[in-house]
Amino acid sequence: MTQDVPPSLAAVLAEPAVPQRPFPWNRSAWATGMHDLPDVQRVLDSLPDGVDRNLVREVVNSQLSDGQVLPAFVSAMIWGYGDSGYGPTRVRWVLTGIKTGARDAPVRGDVVESLRAAVDTVRIQGPVEGFRYMNNEGRVKHLAGAFFTKWLYFASATTSADDANAAPILDRQVQVWLKLEANLFIDIHRTSDYGRYLDVLRAWAAAYDRTPVQVEKAIFGLATGRT
Repeated sequence: MTQDVPPSLAAVLAEPAVPQRPFPWNRSAWATGMHDLPDVQRVLDSLPDGVDRNLVREVVNSQLSDGQVLPAFVSAMIWGYGDSGYGPTRVRWVLTGIKTGARDAPVRGDVVESLRAAVDTVRIQGPVEGFRYMNNEGRVKHLAGAFFTKWLYFASATTSADDANAAPILDRQVQVWLKLEANLFIDIHRTSDYGRYLDVLRAWAAAYDRTPVQVEKAIFGLATGRT
């Protein structure tokens, strides 16, 4: 049974798509958090003071083309955490696998390899298998679905920010909106639920000649008031 498009979302999807507005990020905090990673520092220095989906997508794909997983991942997380303030600390937990002493602990090689393998999986096998990998054998400590789907999105949006084959982000804001506005409960932690989420986004996207990530972006805007 096809899920009906909620009226508020239908109104947004009926209008022309607009790119995301740039937003500021805390350059000094990220530079401090990634102090021992020169390749990451180089990319941080190249980023403008305001970032958006497409700019970060270009940076991520450029870095991945050069085999540079860490700069690509950190760039995606800068976008993902926005101006929250705690992004560098949380990303350091992910990269080192620990919380206490993470700032000066070395980056784990197995984390880098899991992130690299996730790129190959989502690009070759698609969003659901990318999610399955990161939710199971490729699981990275301290990197939950709300943020590993951001990594999967940027890794798979190879042609544009609205790439039809890209993995849509599934975070708490989107999850809550779907429950309240569409009576659709999606468990962020279950691969099968991510598959259901993708099926719904695809159906809604087809009705308005959009892509699944455009629908996800519209839902996030409705949920947060941010576009």
